[in-house]
Amino acid sequence: MPVVKLHLTAAAASLHAEACETGGKLPANVKRIAHFVDDALREADREATTDVRGQPPEDWATP
Repeated sequence: MPVVKLHLTAAAASLHAEACETGGKLPANVKRIAHFVDDALREADREATTDVRGQPPEDWATP
């Protein structure tokens, strides 16, 4: 699992635990953050449509 996804998953778990402790009544700013984390996780799960890395340098060995 990529590092960014790992951190987002940990944040989602923490937000879920906080929601459970408060009976689902989170402050508005925490709800907004939870939505951002959910959106970021969905985006991380999407398949990349293009390869943004470009061509390797000419001096790299070919596989």
